[in-house]
Amino acid sequence: MVQFTSAILALAATITGAQAAFKTACTFPYDVCGWTLTNNVYGYDLATLQEAAAAAGQDAGNGTILFDTIYNCHADGVIIWNHHCDHGCDASLSVPNANCRA
Repeated sequence: MVQFTSAILALAATITGAQAAFKTACTFPYDVCGWTLTNNVYGYDLATLQEAAAAAGQDAGNGTILFDTIYNCHADGVIIWNHHCDHGCDASLSVPNANCRA
């Protein structure tokens, strides 16, 4: 039952997404760390990360869930919470695709 509920929440997060004010839109097909989204380049606000986390059934009040997480970028600046990185999230230097630390 838990897996079924998780699948429904993931689908709902994919359908709804989260969008708000930003300096530079995070665009498809990139994956970006939460802490990267809030930097001076992208400029997403905390409420946007919280909305994306909540849509995925995550604790939107937990900073590690918001910032040490990989988000999928979609059209028009929409972000989708993908997964939390237990050991932190690293932004890629060569392409804007984030990776979880080992």
